Amino acid sequence: MSTPYPGPGPGGPAPRDPGEDPGATPPQSRGLAVTLLVLLLAVVLGLAGWLAWYLLGSGTENGDFEAAPECEIGETEALDELVPGYESEIEETVGSVQDSFGAGWQCRWATPEGAGDSVPAAATLVLVAAPVEGGEDTAADTLRSTADGNDAQPVDGLGDEALKWVENGAFEVGCVAVRVSNLYVESCYTAATDYDATGSVDGDVAAEDAEILARAVVEQLPAPDETD
Repeated sequence: MSTPYPGPGPGGPAPRDPGEDPGATPPQSRGLAVTLLVLLLAVVLGLAGWLAWYLLGSGTENGDFEAAPECEIGETEALDELVPGYESEIEETVGSVQDSFGAGWQCRWATPEGAGDSVPAAATLVLVAAPVEGGEDTAADTLRSTADGNDAQPVDGLGDEALKWVENGAFEVGCVAVRVSNLYVESCYTAATDYDATGSVDGDVAAEDAEILARAVVEQLPAPDETD
């Protein structure tokens, strides 16, 4: 005797809709799958946006200076005092847009020879703006590589970072290099001890004077929004 198929009831299965596809995913499962897919897409898009922000903005330090100021910025009261009666001897460009370190100006002023009114002295100034994107790191590398091997010492309260050193030779020369954002500023100074220029001032003294010149230049730098 065969057992009859149990009909609908508390212990039996629910009746199937005759028009329903037996292999179709139940409506509740489809809704959950759609919800998970939307959440996954939101996470992916969020990560992509964060990555783009990091690479384009936070990942690289952008500089404030589109271009380096010209030599005129170095013609300060400090230059008047330390290089009396100075004349401009060099005012020329350095680097180009193709150079990774950037582009700018190199300048030199000196007391005219033979006048006999002042003890001979000379000052040089280099101003180089690294490319804006990643420029702060580039300018910092220029600062370190220039001072390397000269037993450079840090200078407090000047730009974002600064170093001071002495270059020995027939005439001792004192130099100070400063980084302000992506701008590299280097000032060097030397002076004779007599009108005939038979000897130079002590290198440490020259470095102190180079710092005075560098500070005067940094004080004259335009604000970031004025460099465009």
